[in-house]
Amino acid sequence: MGTAAAKTLTFAGEQWEVKNGIAAPGPNNWSEDNAWVDELGQLHLKISYLNGTWYSAEVYQLTNKGFGNYEWHVSGQLDQFDENVILGLFHYQGPDGQNEIDIEMAKWGDASAPLGNFTVYPASSTLPLVTQTFNVNPTGLDTIQRYSWRSNAVCFQMFNDNGSDEPALSDNIASWQFAPKNYRKAIPQITMPLHINLWLRQGLAPTNGQEVEVVIKRFSFTPSQDVPTDTASWCQ
Repeated sequence: MGTAAAKTLTFAGEQWEVKNGIAAPGPNNWSEDNAWVDELGQLHLKISYLNGTWYSAEVYQLTNKGFGNYEWHVSGQLDQFDENVILGLFHYQGPDGQNEIDIEMAKWGDASAPLGNFTVYPASSTLPLVTQTFNVNPTGLDTIQRYSWRSNAVCFQMFNDNGSDEPALSDNIASWQFAPKNYRKAIPQITMPLHINLWLRQGLAPTNGQEVEVVIKRFSFTPSQDVPTDTASWCQ
């Protein structure tokens, strides 16, 4: 990871290491103080400013996860993100450019760009990444973000969170299914660590000078065997 873990958190019944120090992506200054779990069991991530320095937050797992359904319940003013702020929900094994699956709320420095990004980095270095961008216009602070990862497809969705276990179709913000014919090369086939981060593009300060906080209210993972037809009910 480029730096030693400062502490470990328990969130959603699982253990997460907290990044601390100067490291990629960015690079950013990562602070152990910017990731914590509250009395309700919710994970908080914060971008903060202290004594002339901006600090970001990341938690990640040391154990790998594979094919299955991943879901995050997120609370934050995502549609007001500064163009340099990035929220990432993702698997990453690398090397860079390979073996990564991302949901990212990021404008990548362009204030007029769509905020939402669903991205799959290939298993093979001979192929490019594939991404789907989309506008994010939530009805409130709470959203559900998820993907179903199989050997032959990755299905992404983002919803307004209406408080029910299964969101209604009317709450859909964006969805995308990536199911290439050459899936063994185009989709990661190995288990990978899971990450959640809130950080600054190239380590640059927010152009609006504002700190940012996001709460991951819930996270769930349902594993699946490597059966291409064994997809989540919402992976259509």
